[in-house]
Amino acid sequence: MIQSLRLICILCACELFVVAPRPVYAREFSAGVSVGGIQVGTESRLALSPFAKVLWRKSSEFRLELHNMFSIVPGSRVGLYDRTAVTLGYDTKTGNVSLGPSLSIYSMPVCGVEFCDRVMGIAPGGRAQSDWYFAGRLGVSVSANVDWAGGSSRVLPGSVVTMVTAGPVWRFGGESK
Repeated sequence: MIQSLRLICILCACELFVVAPRPVYAREFSAGVSVGGIQVGTESRLALSPFAKVLWRKSSEFRLELHNMFSIVPGSRVGLYDRTAVTLGYDTKTGNVSLGPSLSIYSMPVCGVEFCDRVMGIAPGGRAQSDWYFAGRLGVSVSANVDWAGGSSRVLPGSVVTMVTAGPVWRFGGESK
């Protein structure tokens, strides 16, 4: 089921590529890895989150981004949290900011107060990100995502899920400002 949902998300993202305007001034690809903690149920766990972003710059300041982050929560039962977002961004001389909707697919082992279980589902949400390039193509990225996880779970009731990440970012292609 998760593979089918992932395929639907990829197809929707590909539709964006077809609909996006052709005359752009620049295309850019950036990637990186964030490492940090994630609060899952009643326990905090380590999360490793590689991410990739493709953007199209229509003018010197505004751009459209497609961003994907795949978080892996290691342990005896691995957890996965895959988020795709389409955002509108604004560039400055030393960085950028972006904001837009997102869709997450997750399958996580979660421990509540009384017992543990696996929760899975789809969550619509929103994403904000800021990148600051302090050494040419090398910089730091900070992002925040808020998802609305629905459904019912005896371990983790449906509610707001928030993830904040920070880590280094390296820009491949495009202009180095």
